[in-house]
Amino acid sequence: LGDRFSKAVVSTQSTGVNTAMSADNAAAVALFNFFDDNQDKGLSLEELREGMQSVGSKFEESQVKAFFEKYDKDKNGIIDFQEFLALCIDLNSSDSEKAVANLFVAVDKNSDKTLTHAEYGGSPGII
Repeated sequence: LGDRFSKAVVSTQSTGVNTAMSADNAAAVALFNFFDDNQDKGLSLEELREGMQSVGSKFEESQVKAFFEKYDKDKNGIIDFQEFLALCIDLNSSDSEKAVANLFVAVDKNSDKTLTHAEYGGSPGII
């Protein structure tokens, strides 16, 4: 997802401890939470499609459906965070980097190049 976030630090307000976290992981968490409209810790095909469109990805409907089918490894109709992370890694293109960069700027409300627990909206159970 690019090295432009390599210095990001996520501050977990619930513990008051600053946890060094890979910037790619922090960005993926923020992107996952942004896509997960109903906050059920899983992405439906509709959430994936709408999320990708909202961050400027220009994939065709058939491409999004193919991504969904490929990365829904357990075939339960939901992309969980680990499946989403695999999708992000494979889509590591300039378009996805731009989308993540735009989202990071939007989520980093105080522009300090860190994401607080409040800014990224919590974790999908991995942090």
